[in-house]
Amino acid sequence: LTANQFTKTGYTFAGWTYNGTSYSNGQTVKKLSSTNGATLTRTAQWTAHTYTIKYDANGGSGSMSNQSFTYGTSKALTSNNFTKTGYAFKGWATNATGSVVYTNGQSVNNLTTKANDTVSLYAVWSPNSYEVKFNSNGGVGEMPNQSFTYGDSQPLTANTFTREGYNFAGWSTSENGVVEHT
Repeated sequence: LTANQFTKTGYTFAGWTYNGTSYSNGQTVKKLSSTNGATLTRTAQWTAHTYTIKYDANGGSGSMSNQSFTYGTSKALTSNNFTKTGYAFKGWATNATGSVVYTNGQSVNNLTTKANDTVSLYAVWSPNSYEVKFNSNGGVGEMPNQSFTYGDSQPLTANTFTREGYNFAGWSTSENGVVEHT
């Protein structure tokens, strides 16, 4: 048989079939038909490439096992198992500084066409937001809550509470606690 000159993205040529019999590429065949001048149709056989997804915590902690995929077959990405203090997981990027390309557990296929390739997916993190609520602790007045983003430094809003006979000493995280912030 003539050597294969066809290609198929994501697959490796695996040989030919004719009338239910498989033949390897370039194999010498004595007789396929007894009819003179007959047209013989050979069918190319293809083996799908396999590849590996490697998960990178990208500054987070924990571990996740690599995941095997087969070209042409959809499969869900392993759900995120990484954590990062003060951050929420948003999804997977294709590089360490990239934006989310794949969501958690998303069904994907054909992330590479190369056989035995490794594709790295990087966790994308978003800092948590929170609010500080100011309590007058026996004083009078009102102060609006102050918004913060984890990892960003900013001063606390200046005190506007008053309490007769007292000087403001600073902020504590509990009613009778020690001053932690001035």
